[in-house]
Amino acid sequence: MKSLKYYRLWVIAFLLKFIGSAWDASYHFKYLFEEYSIPHIVNTLGFALGGVLLFQEWRRSRYMDKFSRNLITIGYALFLIGIPLDFTYHIAYGIDLTTWSPTHFIYYIATAIMIFGVWRGYYMYTRDVKPAWKSMHTWFAMFLLECLMFPNMQQENGAISYDQFIHGKSIASQEILDLISDPASQIFGGIPEFVYPIYSVLMVILLTVLIIRICRDFTIPVTAAVLYILLRFVGKAIFAAVGYPTSYVPITLILIPLGFFLFRKINWFAGLVGSVAYFLTLFAIHKTGILITPPIEIWEIVPVAIIGTLVPVVNSLVKPQPAIKKDKQPA
Repeated sequence: MKSLKYYRLWVIAFLLKFIGSAWDASYHFKYLFEEYSIPHIVNTLGFALGGVLLFQEWRRSRYMDKFSRNLITIGYALFLIGIPLDFTYHIAYGIDLTTWSPTHFIYYIATAIMIFGVWRGYYMYTRDVKPAWKSMHTWFAMFLLECLMFPNMQQENGAISYDQFIHGKSIASQEILDLISDPASQIFGGIPEFVYPIYSVLMVILLTVLIIRICRDFTIPVTAAVLYILLRFVGKAIFAAVGYPTSYVPITLILIPLGFFLFRKINWFAGLVGSVAYFLTLFAIHKTGILITPPIEIWEIVPVAIIGTLVPVVNSLVKPQPAIKKDKQPA
């Protein structure tokens, strides 16, 4: 099917953005901000390929319904608006050592809208086929997971970079080191420690219940998380091989969708078990020092457990909407 080839090209476009974003996060723990760095170029190539695919749909609608196409367009427009705003932010405030800046969140929101729009288009044009983990649903779910988790790379890169710094083994450039007056605060982006586990659980559990609700499949969230973790490990190995900063890979995230897979009949219990298992395993890794993880405190298990339980409960209270009608597919 030509439509599947079209969506495979979208997978390539988002994969280029995935590679560029991960590389960019590593890059800025070693070098100062540059508009034309190689990671930015790779990211731009993915953005441009998606732009070409979107333009084809505007010229002649073939593979997407109008709503999905318009949703992607909104994402692209928002992303383009974010570029001059981000440059202005850097000019006004200097080097930006955090992924949590307001202009960066414009990028995240815009990219999430793009991914969701493409995923919706794929869902609409393959609705006659039951969603399965072997399909491109897993790829789009993984890309959305990566987009939601990207802000956390400040803490995941920061954990290892800070450990290297305090042991006198930093691989950051001298320009970066000269700017660091408060290492712990600036390397971690000034973000409170409790944000990391709470944000992780909230985003992953929201995405998990959304996928299960729409696709009615419990395996897609699990396989998407596995694919995400696998690609993060591949990136980590490559960065280590070429002497770039590496990050902690959030391997325990898999326990959240796995909880829903194992306890699918009791959603609130699945959310509670998955989120608590995620936190306690991460806490054990941190305390034993097996891996260098972002800072974490035991009291944070309370909000983690509350979020893990509350999100599925709220989801169950929201009544399902009537089935979405497809636009007439062009011949």
